[in-house]
This record gives sequence, C-alpha cells and structure tokens, in this order.
Amino acid sequence: MDPGPYRGAVAGFAVRSDVPLAYLRDGGTDPLTVSLGPPDPPPEPSEPPIREWTPLPENPFHAKLWRTDGRDRLWIEGVGWYSIDPATGSIELPVEAEPVPREERLWGIPTSLCVIARGDQTLHAGSIEVGGTAILVGAPGRHGKTTLVTAFHGAGYRLLSEDTTRCRTAAAIAFPGPAMLRVRRDSFERVGVPDVTIVGEDPDRIHLAIDPPRRGPADPLPIAAIVLLRGSDEIRLERLDAELAIPELWALAFKLPTDEDRARCFDAVVGLASSVPVWNLHRPLRYDALERTIDAVVSLTAG
Repeated sequence: MDPGPYRGAVAGFAVRSDVPLAYLRDGGTDPLTVSLGPPDPPPEPSEPPIREWTPLPENPFHAKLWRTDGRDRLWIEGVGWYSIDPATGSIELPVEAEPVPREERLWGIPTSLCVIARGDQTLHAGSIEVGGTAILVGAPGRHGKTTLVTAFHGAGYRLLSEDTTRCRTAAAIAFPGPAMLRVRRDSFERVGVPDVTIVGEDPDRIHLAIDPPRRGPADPLPIAAIVLLRGSDEIRLERLDAELAIPELWALAFKLPTDEDRARCFDAVVGLASSVPVWNLHRPLRYDALERTIDAVVSLTAG
C-alpha cells in the first residue's frame, strides 16, 4: 500500500496519510497508515458490539466497536465508519465525513486501539509541557479540563494534548498528541487563544489547529505529575496515595471489556500510580482563577 503523501506525527506514531490532516507534529516512530475507506462500507455487524459509548449530558458522544476478521470496526454517530487494524497500525476513514470531525475522532478511539496494541496506555487527560516534562490534567467532561489547558497555551506553555494522552508506563513518559483544541465559545472569547488557526466551528465549540511554530516535535517527555481536577472555593493541591490514585486513573484509562485487556490496563494504571505523583487540584471554576491555578500546577515541577 502506498503510504500516502501527507506525513507527520501524533502520539508517537509516524503518520502517513492519503488525505490532508490538520493536527500533525514532526517526528514519530511507530508506523501508522491512514487512508480513505470504501465509499460503501459493509453494513453493521449482526453480533453485538464489544463496547458501546452512550451519550451523556456532559458528553453527547455515541459510538460502537466491533472486532471482526482481524480488523476493528468503529461507528461514530455523525461521522461514520472507521476500520482499524491495531496490529499493523492501519486506519481507514469514513469517505463522506467532514474532514475536521473525521480527523478529530481519528485521534481518539481508533488511535487508542493502536496504542494499546503496542502495550501502552491512553488516558482521558489533557497534557502540557512544563520545564521539559509533561503534566497530565484529567477530569470528566464539563469540569474545565480544556479551558485549563487552553489557558496554559495562552500563557506560553506547549500544549501536548487537549483530551487524550498516550503514556508508556514502564518508562513513565507521555507522547504529544494532535496539535488541536476544541474550545467552548465562551472560553474562546474570555481566555484568548493565540497562535492558532480556526479550522471549524459548531454551535458549541471552536475547533483550532495550533500554529506549526508552537507545536514542537512528537518526542516523548517524562511525566512529572498527573493532576485530577476538583471544584472548590479555594486553590489547593492534595497528594494521593497510590492505592487511592489507582481507581481514579482506572476511570480515565481506555480499555476493552475483555479479561486480557482489563488485566493489561490494570497493570498500566498500577504502574503509573506507583511511579508518578498523582494530585487532586481543588480550584474555583472561574476565569479569574485560571492564572493562579496555572501557578499551582507549575509549582509541582519546582525543586
């Protein structure tokens, strides 16, 4: 197969694509081939999916995943069908989908399937670079995660990933993800987002590609800390013991509902909780608290 003319990197993968992609960085090592799928994809399999993501008030996302004939088939509402071969790192995209949502979904579940096939782990967490290290920021939807990492970007720090971060637990390193931001309209107006290009808009969010000079390479960075966002009237950091951090990280970890994959995921989570400091970050959900919140997070790398 022709690897395609469009090249770059996301989450440690050296991406070769048949179609233009807006969020690539430079570098990467593991091969990942991206191409368009057939114009008429096969019908939905008759057997039940191995996993289904159902819409929630804080995250209106609906998807179903099947494993058939050596490939994974993923349907995402409003986008279409992806076909993934995790072992070889090959992903086919839905032909008729709009390019921006199609690419943004590409870097979620399809890429996570390829990540775990290589023995690594993805967390539902944004990440930023501070002093040559990665700090991961984890939270459910509507808890201010994207607003905080956007504020870090506005303050001059390098955004590694907005939503999902690949981790190699044995080495405690994190890989920069797609150079994108999906920012709520009110946050876009209040926070200010320099050095970006608007690539799409919908009623709820502005879709942004970070300008190339601010993206940096795809080289992994050591993880200095994992921060879990909590609401509070004051800014306060609270270190979690490993046994308390494990269920928190388990909730953020991408996993499949098989005994083998749950065991793999549990080992990865225990490894992270044992080797990386995990903190609760209590802070007000207010724009005027963002600068002080950033200072609190940055303080974790001091000394």
